[in-house]
Amino acid sequence: MIVNLVGSVVLGTAVLLVGVWGRRNAASLLPATLPTEHRRRKVVVYRRGALACQIAGVLLISVGVVSTLL
Repeated sequence: MIVNLVGSVVLGTAVLLVGVWGRRNAASLLPATLPTEHRRRKVVVYRRGALACQIAGVLLISVGVVSTLL
C-alpha cells in the first residue's frame, strides 16, 4: 500500500514537473528556422501538451493518495 502511494506520488510529481518545464520552455524547444506563423501554432500545441502532462500528474498524485486512504 505504501509502495503504491510512493510510486504514484513520485511518478505524478515527475510528470507534473515535465509539464511545468514544457509550458515554460515551449518557444525555445522549437527550431528558429520555422516560419513565424507555423512557429506560433506549434508553440500553442506544445503548451497544450504540457498542460495535459500537468493534469495527468495531478491525477496520478490524487489517485495515489485516495487509493491509500480507502
